[in-house]
Amino acid sequence: MSAGLVSLIIGVVALSVGWNHWRYRKQETVNVLEAAILRSTGEEPLPLTKLDWFLKNLQAILGFILGPFFILVGVAVILGELELL
Repeated sequence: MSAGLVSLIIGVVALSVGWNHWRYRKQETVNVLEAAILRSTGEEPLPLTKLDWFLKNLQAILGFILGPFFILVGVAVILGELELL
């Protein structure tokens, strides 16, 4: 049962990360940790390279693929455990 819940949580997080990356795919975004470091040093973020844009889109696509997969696995494990009770 706990493995199913963990898989379900991983699936929801992966799907939300994929959605977030897809929604902001055309904008140059900076993560929270990098923003804190840049704010403390007073520097400006570097422009994104083609590899950065590719990886941003890849994270979105993988989130959309792996998120529902883990959700389905989690639901299947939970329903399998409940059937055995």
